[in-house]
Amino acid sequence: MGRPRAFDTEQAVSAAAAVFATHGYEGTSVDDLVTATGIHRGSLYKVFGSKRGLHLTVLRNHLDQEIHPTTAAIAALTDPAQALAAAIASYDSGPAAGLLLLAAAERAAHDPEVAALVTEGITALEDALRPSHGDAASELASTVLGTRLRLRAQPTSPKEH
Repeated sequence: MGRPRAFDTEQAVSAAAAVFATHGYEGTSVDDLVTATGIHRGSLYKVFGSKRGLHLTVLRNHLDQEIHPTTAAIAALTDPAQALAAAIASYDSGPAAGLLLLAAAERAAHDPEVAALVTEGITALEDALRPSHGDAASELASTVLGTRLRLRAQPTSPKEH
């Protein structure tokens, strides 16, 4: 009989999400994940199979814990301006802000499973905007994604010159 797991999987996924959201998939090494999660390399591979396996778990968790609840709240708004403002302010935000955007830009074209998760997240946004914006929901979702990307590109604090 093997030893019981000595770490909290949910905490490990959360810590990995922050690293992937900050550095992207390509910019994150297994050593970065080991450091952030506090999990030994062997345990990380045993539970998640690989860096990619952990990344897929992180994306699924991000969709379930952040994207879907956010889009449900957006869909409940009947005022079009409020729905759009809420989408811009909150879509792909939270502790792993930008994770879905990074996955879309970096991995979706090369990894069908990542592409499916990204598509699920974008479709959820479109569906959330559809009640308040009808046929314009897809175009507005693209606007929200572009705006979120621009917000991500802004420095978090002013830099001195």
